[in-house]
Amino acid sequence: MRILNFLWIRFCCVAIFCAISYAQEFGFGVNVSGGYYKYSEPQVMNISGAMYGVGGYAYMAQQRFRHQIHANYFGGITRYDGSECGITNATLCTPLQSTSQDSYYTLEYRFGSFMYQDSETFVYTGFGLGFWDLDNAISASSGYAREQSYVYMPLFIHMQYAFSHRIALYGIFTYQQLLRGYNTSHFQDIGFDRNLYFTQNRGYGVRLDIGVRRNLDEYGYSGIIVFGAYLQYWNIADSSADSAYYNGRFIGVYYEPHNITQAVGMSIGYEF
Repeated sequence: MRILNFLWIRFCCVAIFCAISYAQEFGFGVNVSGGYYKYSEPQVMNISGAMYGVGGYAYMAQQRFRHQIHANYFGGITRYDGSECGITNATLCTPLQSTSQDSYYTLEYRFGSFMYQDSETFVYTGFGLGFWDLDNAISASSGYAREQSYVYMPLFIHMQYAFSHRIALYGIFTYQQLLRGYNTSHFQDIGFDRNLYFTQNRGYGVRLDIGVRRNLDEYGYSGIIVFGAYLQYWNIADSSADSAYYNGRFIGVYYEPHNITQAVGMSIGYEF
């Protein structure tokens, strides 16, 4: 998993440097966010609660084309609502509620072209490559840590309407096609002989961003303040299977079930 993260970060760095070498316009921004997060495996368990994050982005424009890099990190103490089951008999389960320390980050590269552009009003569409990584650790003694990563392709349309040089509304709709998912369930945390590793090949995500941009030049500042809201949804199908062993004894075959992730919140940022 760490090797995958390293390769993805390296890819983004190469993309940035290549774009900068030909860019005619640069811009970057930072933001803080807060909202509600929920991960659920229907009829099995869910983890939910408030999450807060920081993010940043940069863009490089070349006539009709544009490159973008986005990065976000979120974290929070959430609530786990599920069950705990016996190691040698997984059918013996009792309800369990516990806190969980969760975090996730995203790193995404986008490339696209302007379908329409008139000063600060435009329609911009394209595609890219993204990486989503989620970590959670249930605090209960019967809980174990999980790492969940998605490599996906975003297909997006970005629209902005400027009422004037100072105020503009924007909306971004993104469809995220899963290319490959990776899951590590740390079963060694609860006494198993080894951790379990799964892959996920079917799934998709949808993201919606809307907001207002306010140019601050009339106040003597060169930047733009951005107020936004976001909605993120993931729907991932059952994973591959892996075998579990306890003290050398075969316990059974496990898989990561169909799961849904939802996040909704608001953000405030500053673009330079």
